[in-house]
Amino acid sequence: MTKKIIALAIAAAASGAAFAQSNVTIYGNVDMGWMYRSGNNGTVAAGKSQHDLQSAGSQSYIGFKGVEDLGNGTKALFDLQYRISPDSNAGLTQAGHQYVGLTGAFGTAVAGYLDGLRYGIYGKYNPFTNYSVGNFASMTTQYDRAANALAYISPAFSGFTLILATATNTQTAEGALNGVHVPAVAANGNNGDDRLFSANLIYANGPLSVDLDYETTKAVGYADSKLYVATTGASYDFGVVKISGVYDIIKGDPNSLIGGNIDLNATTPGNQNLGGLAAGQKYDRRNWFIGAEVPFGKAKVLASYGQVKDRTLSDADASKWAVGARYALSKRTELYADYAQIKNDTNAGFTINPMGNSLGLSGAGVKGFAMGMKHSF
Repeated sequence: MTKKIIALAIAAAASGAAFAQSNVTIYGNVDMGWMYRSGNNGTVAAGKSQHDLQSAGSQSYIGFKGVEDLGNGTKALFDLQYRISPDSNAGLTQAGHQYVGLTGAFGTAVAGYLDGLRYGIYGKYNPFTNYSVGNFASMTTQYDRAANALAYISPAFSGFTLILATATNTQTAEGALNGVHVPAVAANGNNGDDRLFSANLIYANGPLSVDLDYETTKAVGYADSKLYVATTGASYDFGVVKISGVYDIIKGDPNSLIGGNIDLNATTPGNQNLGGLAAGQKYDRRNWFIGAEVPFGKAKVLASYGQVKDRTLSDADASKWAVGARYALSKRTELYADYAQIKNDTNAGFTINPMGNSLGLSGAGVKGFAMGMKHSF
């Protein structure tokens, strides 16, 4: 993908449980599983199969959240989340979302390191969410969160909720991207900072849910660096089956960045070879997937299929399908098993990565199987 696009959302800010409490809550998730990845096609070279014992079906994390009643219906809130690696002694390896803000009749306003709107839409409408061998977010090469971010969530009106968000430098500390562009910009002030503006309209009414998201980014002081993304997600729960899907349009100027610092005419080490773009050529990609969840008492069966359609490069499309199962031992403990497979065209190189954010775990192979257990608290 052209750029690890970031939008902003506040997953925990919409939690009624968090707002209803007046004390600090400790929460988290611990996942341990076995994962096997293998196979090659497209630009994914043949290599040894890879076995892993790690969080394979969901992200492991621990968090601290709370609210303070300020009177007149207004409350202060905070949420500090940290990723953990239960398979090693790495401890709190990376921050999750981190924010502080206010909530009341006017809505909710927060600032900090915030969850991505677009990333959240992928996880909301994919049966495998954004962490499993079956996830589709890893096919888009995106960040899951934005730094230096501010977001506003409106109250719900007749089922509609609006989120407006911005970030003054989506990828790192402000001023930290000076000189990294190709060609470089002057290393002073905020030149190079990657600014984001985003709007997400949500409709939720009984079994129907719809998200419409539009966002754009621009590197300050850098010509022809805008990137535009329009994402639509929807689901309907029929009771016997829940159907969902996402359609994504990504367009970018010729100097849009990949992962924050890599020019489009370079070759990305992760998901796709972008070499060979003509001078001034704009980027254009479409992503889509459909999914289904079928409940069977304490168990449910999951399935999804999606495609990446690259309109910039030839023979660079890819598809991915996945099937899986979940079994609830209790409300907080679940067993899982997933299988996924990717088919790359000649110039595509997507790999199996259980983490939708490719900056986390490394991708490997084009076939993946995982099984394990998770416990939330």
